[in-house]
Amino acid sequence: MAAIRVFLLTYRRPHLLRRALASLRAQTFRDWICELHNDDPTDDNPRQLLAEIADPRFTLHQHATNWGPVATFNHAYAAGPEAFASILEDDNWWEPEFLITAHAVLLATPHANVVWANLRIWQEQADGNWQDTARTIWATAPAEQCPRLFYWPQPLQFSDGLHSNGAMLYRAAASASALVPANTPFAIIEPTRERLLAGAWLLLPQVLAHFAVTLRTSRSPDRALWSQSQLLVAASYLAAIPASADELAGHWHHLRGQRPSGTNLLFQLALAGIRTRDLLSNARPADWLRFLAGAVRHPLLLRNALRFRFAHPEVWAKLRDGAIARSRENLAASPNPAIWEKRLLP
Repeated sequence: MAAIRVFLLTYRRPHLLRRALASLRAQTFRDWICELHNDDPTDDNPRQLLAEIADPRFTLHQHATNWGPVATFNHAYAAGPEAFASILEDDNWWEPEFLITAHAVLLATPHANVVWANLRIWQEQADGNWQDTARTIWATAPAEQCPRLFYWPQPLQFSDGLHSNGAMLYRAAASASALVPANTPFAIIEPTRERLLAGAWLLLPQVLAHFAVTLRTSRSPDRALWSQSQLLVAASYLAAIPASADELAGHWHHLRGQRPSGTNLLFQLALAGIRTRDLLSNARPADWLRFLAGAVRHPLLLRNALRFRFAHPEVWAKLRDGAIARSRENLAASPNPAIWEKRLLP
């Protein structure tokens, strides 16, 4: 049996799939097998690519019907008999040392169930070329090598996720607990998973993979769904965390720094009856003006956003209960929160 099962996921991007395949085959860690999942029943390109390389470590899983990204990711987290598993999406690619580094770190850290690496961000151009943005997902020093250990909760998890799907390795024995409801908005699949999968999480600060910002995305353009998704994540955090006044002020500071500003999320939480007085006490006149102007322009969008718990009852229950369970679990394991690494921004 191999040490790692890799799930390579593709959908109508054979020109990108070739790059991802090459990066997997170039890994210095060789003890892996790969399930290549093609989610387009009519596309024969993945089969042809596997026939070209003739590598027996690959098996093609040609979906008879379109599963969609959430079901495909759930299959990967159900994993297989191997001790470890990983996901490689067709638009991303790995450095040759990714698997060997991630595998060694997880072996050396038995209380961690997930390790992920920093990624360099590339932007797809209209002519098909790729521009190096010179940015990474996490702002780390070039010489930084020591993994960072995270326990739930981190302030960043209030409105975002810590890890990235594009470069992670996880223990198969634990990952089955991270299957998300079938109707989970894909935009929040990462923060949802972080509320479900127990144990510590490890960040490899060195850049060991590459994240592609493509011109086309599977994320929904529905603005109401995006607002509901953000509220599901933030409300579940506050349901589990007795956030202090200082931490709430930190969320205002963080969201004000986004472009465009993200402070409308905090007003929406307050209108939904979640920590209303505490949240609104940090609002500035400019925040109020921005929120009220948006509410006047888009009243139906606001109304639909505030229905997030009723529109997604199964997802809401999973997020809330998972967040509460992780809080109890990590408090019991580490009763002194001072040892939990606190980093508001990557």
